[in-house]
Amino acid sequence: MGQLSLFPDIKEKQTDLAYESFSHDRVCPESARTMIERRYNHLLKETDEFSRRTVSFQANKTNVLHSWMKYREGFSADLVETLIRKFRIGPGATILDPFAGSCTTLLVAMMSGIAAVGVELLPHCHLAWEAKKRAFGYSLDELRHIRSIIENTSPPPTDERFPHISITESAFPEDTERAIMAYTRWGKTLNLSDDARVLWQLILLSILEEVSYTRKDGQYLRWDTRARKIQDRNEKRVANNQVPFRGIDKGQLRGVKEALLHALNKIISDVAELQREPPQPSSLELIKGNTLYTLPTLEPGRFAGVITSPPYANRYDYTRTYALELAYLGVGEEIFRLRQSQLSCTVENRSKQSELEGFYQSLGAYDRFTGIMDVVEHNAALSEVTAALHERNRRGEINNAGVLPMVTQYFTELAFIFAELFRVCASDARVAFVNDNVRYAGEIIPVDMLSTNLAEQVGFTPEAIYVLTQRKGNSSQQMEKFGRVALRKSITVWRKN
Repeated sequence: MGQLSLFPDIKEKQTDLAYESFSHDRVCPESARTMIERRYNHLLKETDEFSRRTVSFQANKTNVLHSWMKYREGFSADLVETLIRKFRIGPGATILDPFAGSCTTLLVAMMSGIAAVGVELLPHCHLAWEAKKRAFGYSLDELRHIRSIIENTSPPPTDERFPHISITESAFPEDTERAIMAYTRWGKTLNLSDDARVLWQLILLSILEEVSYTRKDGQYLRWDTRARKIQDRNEKRVANNQVPFRGIDKGQLRGVKEALLHALNKIISDVAELQREPPQPSSLELIKGNTLYTLPTLEPGRFAGVITSPPYANRYDYTRTYALELAYLGVGEEIFRLRQSQLSCTVENRSKQSELEGFYQSLGAYDRFTGIMDVVEHNAALSEVTAALHERNRRGEINNAGVLPMVTQYFTELAFIFAELFRVCASDARVAFVNDNVRYAGEIIPVDMLSTNLAEQVGFTPEAIYVLTQRKGNSSQQMEKFGRVALRKSITVWRKN
C-alpha cells in the first residue's frame, strides 16, 4: 500500500512544512538535520483530520469512560478510533501501546472487540485501568446505593494520615485531608463488591487535584499561596528581603463529599450508557513495568499495529506531576526509582545503557543490543544534535546541563523501543507515534524526522508524517533569546514490510 493511500480521505494542505534552519543564527552545524529533513520531506502532510484536541487529553475530558481520571499527557479516543479504522485493524487482531498511560488505546480496543496489550510503569494508571475495564460488570444498583450512602451519611473519623512524600506536604486544607482519609478508610469497611471497592479508590484518587492547593503544570505542580509550604517559604523570603513567590489562586476549593458525588454521578451515567450495548469480549492486558525491559520479552510477530505516544523530550517529570496520586497509593520514596525507570525525558534521568547491556546478555540477545547501539552511535543527525547542545552549553546558553545527556539517552532508548517494536510486529503492521518537536537554546531537535530515521534504520518503512495545523510555540525565555519558531507536532506512521 503506498504512502499516499494510507489516509485517502484526509484533506491535505500542500504547504512547505520543513524547517529552513535548525540552529539559531547558524551557530552550529545543521547539515545532518537538513539531510534527514530533505529525505523525509515528501512524507510531511498537514491535515485537519487531527488536531491538538485529538492528540491530547482534551477530547477525553467529557468522554464516556475515558474521563474517569484526568491524564493530561494522554491522547484522545477519537485519535485511536481513527487510526484503528485507517489501519484496518479489526477483531481477531491484537494492537499494542508500549506507553499506555491512562489506557486510551486499550479502552478503545475493548469497545471495538479488538485484543490489546499495553505497558505502563506508573501505579495510578494501573488503578485507572482496573476500574475502567470493569465498566460492563458494575452493578448500577450498587453504585446508586453507594451514592445514597455518601449523600446521607458521613464517614467516621480516622487517625490515618495521608501518606505524604516530601513534595506533597501541605497540599490540602487540614479538614480536606482528614476527609480524604476518612472516606478512604470507609471504603475499606463498607460492604462493597470487589469491583465497587476498586472504583471507590479510583474516584478518591481522581479528585485529589481538584480538592488540593495544587494544579498540574507540565514539569511540576503549581501551588496555591494558601498552602502552608508556600506561606513558610514566603515568610523566609520576606525575612531575607526577597520578593515572595506569587503562587496561584484556585479560588473556592470543592469539598471532598461534593467532589466524590460529582465524579460518581458521571460514572453512573457512563456505566448506564455503556451497559446498553456491551462490546464483544476480547483479550486485554496491561503489563506493569518499563517498556524497555518488557518489549524484548514479548513473542515476535504478534501485533497488527501500534498506537502510542511516548513521553516527550521536554523535561516533564510525571512522578512530580502526579505526585499526589502516587503518594496516595503509598509509593513513598519508591518514587525516585520510578523517576529513574521512566523513559529519559527529564534532566535527572541517568543512563540505562549498562543496565540494558546486562539485560540483553541475560536474554541471550547480546547481538540485538550491539546492533541497536550501532544504529544509535552512527546516526549522523543525533550526533549533530548532541554536538550542537554541547556547543550551546559551552556558550552558557543552556540553563541546565542535564539536558545534554537527557536528549542522547532519550533517542537511544527510543531506538531500542523501535527495534523491539519491529521484532514484535506482524508483517504489514503499522506503527503510529505521536510526538512533539523540541528546541533547546536555539537548536531545533526534529523529533519526528529523527525518530523516523532511527525507525527506518531498524527495519521500518516510513509511510507518512502527519503534521497538525496548530504549531507548538517556544518558551518565553527561548523567544527572548532566540526568537520564535513554530515547531511541528506530528503523528509519524511506519510500516513493517
